[in-house]
Amino acid sequence: MASLRLLLLLGISFYTTGGTAAKARPVVAQYHYDYSRIQETEQGWKCWKEGYRPPPATSNKIHEQGNGTVADIERILRFDQSNTVLFLFSSNTDNQNLHMTFTIERNKLVRLSLDNAGLERLELVLPGRDNDCRLADLSVPRNRLRDLPVGVERLTALRKFDFSYNLLEEFQLDRLANAVGLKQLLLSHNRLESFLTTEQVNFASLHKLDLSNNRLRALDSSYWTMPQLETFHVDNNRHLSSVGGWTRARFPLVKGFDPAGTNNWNQTWLKSVQ
Repeated sequence: MASLRLLLLLGISFYTTGGTAAKARPVVAQYHYDYSRIQETEQGWKCWKEGYRPPPATSNKIHEQGNGTVADIERILRFDQSNTVLFLFSSNTDNQNLHMTFTIERNKLVRLSLDNAGLERLELVLPGRDNDCRLADLSVPRNRLRDLPVGVERLTALRKFDFSYNLLEEFQLDRLANAVGLKQLLLSHNRLESFLTTEQVNFASLHKLDLSNNRLRALDSSYWTMPQLETFHVDNNRHLSSVGGWTRARFPLVKGFDPAGTNNWNQTWLKSVQ
């Protein structure tokens, strides 16, 4: 009888432990993802050229979407950069619990977009003294980036630079001075209190500059050379009263400022530049 009683007690103990474990099992968060990747098997070209597309005969396109854990997202972002021409990742999930770091390596990338990927840090690794002459589109909107990557000055082929909807508090325009072919600079919905340059910068092809929805109190365009600038958004910087150095002759294609009146414009200055 004693051994039977002991066996029954053990059985009850096993059953109780198993039930507790089942109830305590943590729910693993799932995040939606959608990404495309084009890999190039033959890349004889050395630097990016306008309109470059990988030849269909030598390229492999991958597109996937679904739901995955943090580990799944990390695996997706650890793709082989050595033969990837294009990588576009996006998510429509609330990714506040994602905490990602992404490193841009010496690679074949022409276009990189990481939209709402939970990025808190972006790193750039280029060995030696060589600049990167391939990456033309760097877009990382809707993340939690507070700083630009060290070495961003070495991205010479940039045509589009999108850091909108992040947490930047300052931006040194000088750091993009080597990207002389830049066409779009998008920095809206950050926390920018300063957008500065300490030397003359020449962006002969820049046609869109978006600094809207920030915290700018002062802005000086004196060192900017941007003859093709056509779209300039600076609305919703509520303490901004004027743009230093701005004249219609220097920026002839820009039509005007903030017609809705969301800035605290100096009206005398505003009439002189409209």
